[in-house]
Amino acid sequence: MLTEHQFRLAALTRQWLAIAGILGIVASALLFSAATPFPGVSALLPTLATVLVILAGEVEVGRFRGLDSLPLRFIGDRSYSVYLWHWPLITISQAQGHSLTLAGGFGLIAATLLLSDLSYRYVEQRYRQARGGAWWKPLGYGTAAVLTCVAASGSLLLFLKTERIDTALIGTPSYPGPAALVSGAVVPDGVNLLPPLARLRRDVPVVYARKCHQEESSEPKRCSLGDPTGAKTMVLVGDSHAAQWVPALDKIAKDRNFKLVTFTKSACPFTRVAITADGKPNVLCAQWHEKVLAEILKLKPDLIFTSQSNYGAVQQDVMIEGLRSLWSGLTDAGSQIVAIRNTPFMKFDPGDCLSSTPTKCVTKLSDIERSNVLALAAEGQKNVGAIDMVDAICGPQLCPAVVGNIIVWRDSHHLTASYSLALAPYLAAKAGL
Repeated sequence: MLTEHQFRLAALTRQWLAIAGILGIVASALLFSAATPFPGVSALLPTLATVLVILAGEVEVGRFRGLDSLPLRFIGDRSYSVYLWHWPLITISQAQGHSLTLAGGFGLIAATLLLSDLSYRYVEQRYRQARGGAWWKPLGYGTAAVLTCVAASGSLLLFLKTERIDTALIGTPSYPGPAALVSGAVVPDGVNLLPPLARLRRDVPVVYARKCHQEESSEPKRCSLGDPTGAKTMVLVGDSHAAQWVPALDKIAKDRNFKLVTFTKSACPFTRVAITADGKPNVLCAQWHEKVLAEILKLKPDLIFTSQSNYGAVQQDVMIEGLRSLWSGLTDAGSQIVAIRNTPFMKFDPGDCLSSTPTKCVTKLSDIERSNVLALAAEGQKNVGAIDMVDAICGPQLCPAVVGNIIVWRDSHHLTASYSLALAPYLAAKAGL
């Protein structure tokens, strides 16, 4: 209506508008990539190109009949269904760890068009052209649709919550993990990532599910893992960056007949240093590590593992002094301490990055290297050793999101439980076990 009655353009002008518009749309599809800022100035190209096609209206260029051509009318009629179906299909595919290859892309297009056609025929058209009937029918259909969506969403959430990660795959030829970095193991292509992207943020150590990784309280909570009949005892203590080593240490403890006891608390390193939270001294943290010290002394462990995040607000010499202050009480009681260097902080969110631009999910090691304060604190201390696992997590220059088909990071600075488990033999070797 707008074209026919308000803009009476010459036939030749409308032909050129149609050609320019179609070329603009095709150029957008071919030239734009995930790196193109969008929305932004780039959005003007497909937007203005679409306006030109609309202004051209019904136009014939040779055998091409513009928007009146059968393929475009087919897509146009189903465009809303295409809009609704395409993104869920892409998201589900990527959540299963599938890379979007050329063949996979055509497959998704075909699936989108098929589902769009079915929903157009049997949902859109059926109700758009429905004859008058009882007043309650639309209400009944709507209620049934809402209940179906609620049931489907609830079932999906339950499935995702209870879905287990097949850890037996770790270390197999399909999932070499850190062996790809340490010993150059071959990494096969076309393998679904472990854990699946849909499970990534929930791939956490068991101490979270057991509620023994602490957030607020100053009263120590422990998890008892490893070999319950073990003749020796090892302890893990520290913040969430210590807790990420639970899967590896649990396996080491079970394989070597150790009991494993964990004491971990978020944002609370095992050191006699004033840690702040929201600009205020974290009194609960100070109380917690003193109480944990007393609990560890009662256990009389043979081996104690510790690690911690970066606390840039604390001066390095102050942190070193605080660490040694707590360590000395444990080593004097006969325990051996192993301090694991902190893992790097990535400059990307692994879930978002792997879902959109998986080839770019890397961070330069030179951009994220920090001084190893735990190694500095261990220097010259009796019965204290420091180990560095970064060479089994990052390459010589880059830290990737995926190593050996196993996703390394569940967020920008915590290991997935799957990758931590894969590191068990390498951690054991460096700890001399």
